[in-house]
Amino acid sequence: MSETPYTVLTGKIKTYFDKFQQAGVPQKVDVAWLKSIGCWSGGNDNYILTVLKFIGFIDSSNAPTELWKAYKDPTKASAALAKGVTEGYKELFGTYPDANRKDKDTLYAFFSAKTGKAKKTVDYMVSTFIGLCQLADFGTAEYKGEQEKTTEETEEKGRKKLQITSQVPAGLAVNMNIQITLPITEDAKVYENIFKALREQLFKPE
Repeated sequence: MSETPYTVLTGKIKTYFDKFQQAGVPQKVDVAWLKSIGCWSGGNDNYILTVLKFIGFIDSSNAPTELWKAYKDPTKASAALAKGVTEGYKELFGTYPDANRKDKDTLYAFFSAKTGKAKKTVDYMVSTFIGLCQLADFGTAEYKGEQEKTTEETEEKGRKKLQITSQVPAGLAVNMNIQITLPITEDAKVYENIFKALREQLFKPE
């Protein structure tokens, strides 16, 4: 997290992304292209390029990714940005699953502790993150679909680990110590499914 990028022109974040959606998909997202779509007025506009790499919208060669292309579709734009933000700020979301709803003080404390940067720089980091979240929709069907897919995979792995069939001679006592690592989630249904699978596998009648 020490290299968390930011833009000093946080007030232009919406303008940038509006322009990105309106323009065609370029071969390369660089200063020349930013100028061609009216998104460059000085050196400070260069900061947005590092932000775009951080959230996976452009690759190491500044070429647009599939996530950038998904953002071009108005029906998928907010979900695409939510996915990019979640992946880019993975450590933050690992600490706070609802990081997109956290207040400035909480975000400031996190970025300050993780980066060790000066107050002004951390303020830019916080404002950049908030600016991105304001354009993203973490509740869209597309975004939830990605999250549910991950949850289903985790549950399936859990079920496989719990599929233990015991066959021991009568009168022989067997003690088992089973440790389960639960996924971090606010969805109580996930935990219910895990414990349901546990009960079915360990306490099912013969």
